[in-house]
Amino acid sequence: MNDLQSNFIQSLIDSDCNVSQACQENGVELKQFHEWMKEDSFREGYDTAIQVRDDEALSSMMRLVREGDRSAVIEYQKMQRQREDVNEVKSTKREVMRVLIESQETKSACLKEYCQIFKGTKSAAEDQFANVVAELGLQTPHQRMKEKTKNKERQLSTLFDQGNLSEVEMYSRMLSKALYDSENAEYPSERSKARADVISINQRLDEINERNRREQESDDTPLVDKLDAVLAGVNPSEVSELKQSFVAGPMAIEEVANADS
Repeated sequence: MNDLQSNFIQSLIDSDCNVSQACQENGVELKQFHEWMKEDSFREGYDTAIQVRDDEALSSMMRLVREGDRSAVIEYQKMQRQREDVNEVKSTKREVMRVLIESQETKSACLKEYCQIFKGTKSAAEDQFANVVAELGLQTPHQRMKEKTKNKERQLSTLFDQGNLSEVEMYSRMLSKALYDSENAEYPSERSKARADVISINQRLDEINERNRREQESDDTPLVDKLDAVLAGVNPSEVSELKQSFVAGPMAIEEVANADS
């Protein structure tokens, strides 16, 4: 807040939150006050002024209640019922935030949805987010995403080590993940890193494809052996070795027969 806004908040506190009086004292139009209310810092100052007023009013009422003032007792009972309603609203807001934290993929999405539902400020949503995470011991969307990423990386590594995943398939899955993170990661630094990873992985895929192309060009394995390998689900070299063994078998028998004769 600037100095004028700070003075305005102090005027609110001194006048029991009389907005018109605060505007007159500080030379501020009502339209300007409504514009300020859109700013999180000013809205927080306004909320503080409201809290000060309510606390002072409650103190005065409790003094009258202790003195046995019947009207004060009735008003206090009404206030208690209103507090119960407020507590119910708070409980609803806390539950909504819990559901958002557990269902949304990013913190930003949680805050945006919460603000749209309750027409509140981003600052209030931030506080609710932090409180719910701490009170209920929840994983934040960011923590949940990092855990999923680590699990996927371990799975990819295991599949590759076991020979169930080709080099191209592994890098293709890594590229898909990097592309997603480059748009949806929680923090700007993570999105920036993901974009760099996209470039690096693409370069590596180009290198692998070029290497495979050259290997295919220099491969002198007969086309029929390659087709047989595809049908049999084995390497072309295994097909060649198998054919050679079939050829060698009859030749060995013929040599033995000639020796006997």
